[in-house]
Amino acid sequence: MNRTPGRLRHDQTGAVGMMIVIWLAVVVLVGITAIDAGSIAFTKFRLADVASSASTQAANAFHASPNVAAACQAAETSIATEDASAKLAKKGCVVDAQTGAVTITVRKEATTIIAGRLNFTKKFAKVSATETNGPTAL
Repeated sequence: MNRTPGRLRHDQTGAVGMMIVIWLAVVVLVGITAIDAGSIAFTKFRLADVASSASTQAANAFHASPNVAAACQAAETSIATEDASAKLAKKGCVVDAQTGAVTITVRKEATTIIAGRLNFTKKFAKVSATETNGPTAL
């Protein structure tokens, strides 16, 4: 009867260490997920700003001379100036000739630790933003 409590303590040797290792792994996984989510959110926010600026530049260029190609070129120049790694999407420059409003779609891959490397999360790291603006009133 005295051997049973000793055996139970002996069988539990390392249980606390194993729990600590598991908790550390969970904390690291949650931390990496939070960093990746923050990076994706920041990239989305920044890309929306880039798209807004590019659509305003394109609308102003179209207002100055009603040339769709020149307006889209102004948008591409603005995108390259604001963020060199962002790209204008295919068919990402749409000009409404009636109102002078320009819709710009910009794409970029967010810098992530894990999300951009796993096949089932890669789509979350590819961020796009679409903005529509008219010419400025000034």
